[in-house]
Amino acid sequence: MVRSKYNKKSFLMKVVIYLILLCLFVAAIYPLYWVIITSVKSKSEIYQNSAGLPRQPSLEAYKNIWTLGESSYSTNLLNSVIITFSSLIGILIISTAAGYGFARYKFRGSRLLFIIFTISLVVAPSSIMISQFKILQTLHLLDSYAGIILVYFSWTVFGVLLSRNAFIEIPQDIIDASRIDGCNEFTIFWRIGIPLIRPTIATITVFHFIWIWNDFIWPLVILQNPKYTTIIVGLLGLQGKYSTEWHTLTAGLFLSMLPVLIIYLLFQKFFVRGLMLGALK
Repeated sequence: MVRSKYNKKSFLMKVVIYLILLCLFVAAIYPLYWVIITSVKSKSEIYQNSAGLPRQPSLEAYKNIWTLGESSYSTNLLNSVIITFSSLIGILIISTAAGYGFARYKFRGSRLLFIIFTISLVVAPSSIMISQFKILQTLHLLDSYAGIILVYFSWTVFGVLLSRNAFIEIPQDIIDASRIDGCNEFTIFWRIGIPLIRPTIATITVFHFIWIWNDFIWPLVILQNPKYTTIIVGLLGLQGKYSTEWHTLTAGLFLSMLPVLIIYLLFQKFFVRGLMLGALK
C-alpha cells in the first residue's frame, strides 16, 4: 500500500514537471514560430490571421529585405560579420592569455588584482557608457570599425573567468613534465593548455558571438554613418512612423537569427562541457 502511494505520488510529480517543461517550451518557441510564419505571409493576411499558418506562403519579404533603410541588407550583413568576428578573435586571445596568467602566475597582490578585475562584472554597462564614448571621441574612433571593436574588447571579463578556472583544472604534473621536456611558457600555453580547454573556448565563443551579433545600443551610438550600420540597427529602418511592414521586418529578424543558430549548432558539442569546466567556483 505504501509503495503504491509512493508510485502514484512519483507519477503525479513527473506529470507536473513535464507540464511545466511543456509550458516553458511553448513560451520559448512561440516567438520564433510567429517570426517565421509572419515572414511568409502577405500584409493583409498578417492582420486577418496573425497566429495561424499562412494560406498562401510567399518569399516576397525575403527579396524585399535586401533593400533596407538607408543601406542595403548585404552591407549590414558584411558590417556585422566584420565587427563580430574581429571582436571575437581579440576576445578569445585576451581571455585565454589573461586566464592562463591568472591561473599559473602567483605573485604578491595577484589575488587582489583578480578581485579588482572581476568587480567590473557588477558594474552596469550604461553607467560607463558616457566615459567610453568620450574616450572614443578623443581618439577619433567614432564611425569606425576600430572604435566599436575596441569597446567589445572590454567585454572579456566573463571569458577570462571561464578560461582561468579551466586552466586551473589542468594537472600541474602535465605542466611540470612539459617544462622538463624543454617547452617554454608560450609552447605550454599554446600546445598544451589551449587544446585542453577547447570546450571552454567554445563556450566563450558562443556567448560573445550572441552578445556582439545581437548588440543594438553600441552600434547605434558609435556608428552614425549608414555604411557602418549593422543588421540589428538596420532593421530599425523598417519600422515606419505610422505603419510597419511586419512581413519584411520578421524576414530580416529571421535572417539575423540564422548565424546565431549556426554558431550554436557548431559548438553545442562542447558547450555544456565548457560551462562545467570553466564554471565559477
